[in-house]
Amino acid sequence: MQSKEEINHIVIKLDDGEDLLSELDKVIEKHNIYSALILSGIGMLKDFNIGYYNGKNYIKENFVDPMELLSMHGSIAKEGESRIHIHVSLANNEHKVLGGHLFSAKVCVLNEIVLLKLNEMVLLRKLNEKSGLAELAILDEK
Repeated sequence: MQSKEEINHIVIKLDDGEDLLSELDKVIEKHNIYSALILSGIGMLKDFNIGYYNGKNYIKENFVDPMELLSMHGSIAKEGESRIHIHVSLANNEHKVLGGHLFSAKVCVLNEIVLLKLNEMVLLRKLNEKSGLAELAILDEK
């Protein structure tokens, strides 16, 4: 993993076989990220688990074969421990696209990810009892 920060943008390069979420946790610590937006992510993923929220719970599915990572977006809200929320779009070898909430993934070949570190605004996750989800809460400052 490589990462470099310029002003409030962080560019990350992940290598084949690395655990995506574990490496993002390392980036959060290295760059002292409290809140951030995941602006983009491209590359390939393998051994990943994505889900679709049906209004009550996530319907999850595992995929072993590598797929092209077309887009990755989300947010990072640090609330004691890192809270990474990512959605992805991926294409298989037949150019068919699928996507959803990312629960786990291994990097295949490489990933290139760009974060926007928020210096003033604070993102938190709070349980919404109606939806059952840890939803985004936005505060003005730390």
